[in-house]
Amino acid sequence: MKRMFAGMVCLAGALGCAALAESTPGSAWVGVWESKLDGQPGATLTLAQDTGELTGTLVLNIIKKEKGGVPHIVASEPHVLVNPQLDGDRLNFSVKKIAGSSDLLNFTVALTPEGKARIHCTNCGKDAPTVDMERAWQPRTGGIS
Repeated sequence: MKRMFAGMVCLAGALGCAALAESTPGSAWVGVWESKLDGQPGATLTLAQDTGELTGTLVLNIIKKEKGGVPHIVASEPHVLVNPQLDGDRLNFSVKKIAGSSDLLNFTVALTPEGKARIHCTNCGKDAPTVDMERAWQPRTGGIS
């Protein structure tokens, strides 16, 4: 009887944690988002709430296509998100430019009704594209099994 009661308490606690996790403001964003460029991974945005706040990384891939060749990744630039802020269905953040620069690149990511996202660098120049991202991974609800 005590085991059954203890099991029910554990189950209730796990379900309560799962419900709380689903209701936090950034939970819709948690996961791994990827974009493609010429069939190659262009950018990977990884978001988590391990500390209660939405944090993450952005990896920007440099893709090169030799004349008449196949596109391939020649370099990857990993970045930690600086000052991520949720604004409704938008996530705004900055990343430091590579090579020790103190300059920041500012990004906005918007969720779409189709469950995708669109990322755009707002200070990368007038020709900076808006790129579609798809969720490559998201946490399962209900905890680890």
